[in-house]
Amino acid sequence: MSKIFLTNKHNGVVIIMVREKEFSVFSSRDAIRVTGATQRQLDYWDVLGLVPASISGNPGKGRARRYSFRDLIKLRVVVTLRKAGLSLQRIRKALKIVEKWDKKSGVWAKRNFVVMGTDIFVTTPDRQALKKVLDDSGQLAFSVVFVGEVLRDAKERIRLDVAKKQKATA
Repeated sequence: MSKIFLTNKHNGVVIIMVREKEFSVFSSRDAIRVTGATQRQLDYWDVLGLVPASISGNPGKGRARRYSFRDLIKLRVVVTLRKAGLSLQRIRKALKIVEKWDKKSGVWAKRNFVVMGTDIFVTTPDRQALKKVLDDSGQLAFSVVFVGEVLRDAKERIRLDVAKKQKATA
């Protein structure tokens, strides 16, 4: 079991060292601001296991959810795919498949999702080709989720949120 040491709490963002790796912990309120999800969506997606808060303790009602930065990226992707009209069932299947593909390579955040109707395609790690994730047809629509842009957007929202908190406490 790895030891977890609380090292700093700065403007509502907790920095934790785990096996000499540093990451930030985000509350539900932070996740809402950064991802555009609602509290109801966070609750429902956590209960479904779609994007559970990975740093939280035991699941259950009344517990404080704590999200990792990777969780925020996944939440932002889910929000964007929902806005493109995809069902949660399709999103869940697609995320499971992509996570299975990327388990060894660890390049999940470098993927881009392309949505045409209810078909989901994901870029290959080298971004040279698209791979079909699910095999069903549906109405024609086109939407692209660039995870790299989602990543940059989330970082910028966090930076602005921290700056706003610093200004408020000054």
